[in-house]
Amino acid sequence: PDPAKPEKPKKEKKKMSAGTQKKLRYGALATAITCVVTAIVVVVNILVSGLMEKYPLKLDLTEDGIYDISNESINYLQGMQKDVNFTVLMSESNFQTSGVSMKMISELLEKYAQYSDKVHLTFVDPSTNPDVVNTYQENYSGSLTEGDIIVSDTNDNSKMRVVNVSNLFTYDQEKMYYYRYYGQGSLEDCITGFTGEQNLTAALMYVTDADPVKVAVLTKANGTPIYNQTYNYYSIGMMGQTLTKNGYDVKEVDIYTDEFSPETYDLIILPAPINDLTSTAIDKISAFLYNDGEYNRNMLYIADFTQGNTPNLDELLSTWGISVTKNLALESDDNAAQQVTLAVGNASVPVAEISDETYSTGLVNTSLPLVAPLCRSIDLLWESQTGGVTSELLKTSDTVYLNVMGENTENNKKEPAGSQTAMAVSVRKEFIDNIPHQSTLMVMGSMMLIDYYLMQDASYNNAQYFISAVNTMSGKDSSLIIAEKQLTTQTLSMSTGDMRGAIFAVFAVPALVMAIGVFVIMRRRNK
Repeated sequence: PDPAKPEKPKKEKKKMSAGTQKKLRYGALATAITCVVTAIVVVVNILVSGLMEKYPLKLDLTEDGIYDISNESINYLQGMQKDVNFTVLMSESNFQTSGVSMKMISELLEKYAQYSDKVHLTFVDPSTNPDVVNTYQENYSGSLTEGDIIVSDTNDNSKMRVVNVSNLFTYDQEKMYYYRYYGQGSLEDCITGFTGEQNLTAALMYVTDADPVKVAVLTKANGTPIYNQTYNYYSIGMMGQTLTKNGYDVKEVDIYTDEFSPETYDLIILPAPINDLTSTAIDKISAFLYNDGEYNRNMLYIADFTQGNTPNLDELLSTWGISVTKNLALESDDNAAQQVTLAVGNASVPVAEISDETYSTGLVNTSLPLVAPLCRSIDLLWESQTGGVTSELLKTSDTVYLNVMGENTENNKKEPAGSQTAMAVSVRKEFIDNIPHQSTLMVMGSMMLIDYYLMQDASYNNAQYFISAVNTMSGKDSSLIIAEKQLTTQTLSMSTGDMRGAIFAVFAVPALVMAIGVFVIMRRRNK
């Protein structure tokens, strides 16, 4: 350094005051807390978003749980071993924004995918992906339309069921009339119930069943319905729907012009023919049950008060040890009768009791009553003989009286006749190479046992018992009766657990974040 040039004095570093240092320290702490809280909120949001995609965390607060699925469907989903595709023929954005009804279906589809990793849900826009539609169309006899839901085996597109969205709802027929013909209101105004879970689970059961039971319902004779359409049309339709929704492959056939060979079908159903069958038809039925000596085929015959004389059919039944009488079992005790709504009107009817529990193993709630409206009493001609056994399945109360079909009974003649058989079964068995082979003939005394309204009434066990009995006869294990969800009136209802969860999610978490923020601000101001 130049000795002649004086050195500049060194600047002294300013020391922070104790107060400033404390403020910086608390400011850094506050900033760190804010960053940590923000990071926690971000991480929680990411985790919740991921969980929402995988698990059903949404709360369904509607009275009938229209956005949720039943435990029966959940159990079936969680026990599935086969991969299934749910392919929706519409873009996801259009499907979810096409009204409340489509949103309901979208939410339901998500539930299926959430409860089982075997369900693969995809949305396909037919206009931009025609090849996908054509692939499914090759295995479908009908016409695929936009919005259809295709449920198919992932490894075999030929095993499929097509569900049209319009069939996932029930409608007010009067409103539908004015909507269709006069353009009044909207389609959603006509909707009264949601049957989405019923139909989708039924399709799922059909696709995942390796060997579904094939059913021929003998509804026509040379093109003409064989049953009384005024009284039994809706009951026959409900019977077919119930079987289909439980995984059966059901088809209506003509008893004279169509084939219903044992090579094609496993079960035939004859629903209350008004007139007698020809000997040719009787021979076809007998050949079906005999199956060239192999047996292993079954039949359900449903008698009814609408029938005339049927000597040929009666003779067939007698060879199986069963006779359906001309007597209707009606209830004489008003206190014992059940008031029910049927497709033909309201009626006071007898209660039926289960006689053979072998055919009722599928009942979930055995305390619910079974009813037997306008049921013809059944006689068992023998209990057993070589190769055959008969048994009573359902019986009426002891207080019923008998009324001959077509005749009126005066009040003073309504004397109790004792318990009557309302449903019976006859089993024929043969041992071939020490292996049992059997065919079964099941007989119901009335079409009203499976009445359209009665089968949908959760207060009675008729639907559950019908499926349980047919399943037992067919050797089918699983069955589901899923109630329709009513949409006419919807109110919010919450259980105590739901209420606590909602309060925590809606109020507690935001309040906690706000409290932390206020605490940080106050500390910073006071320091």
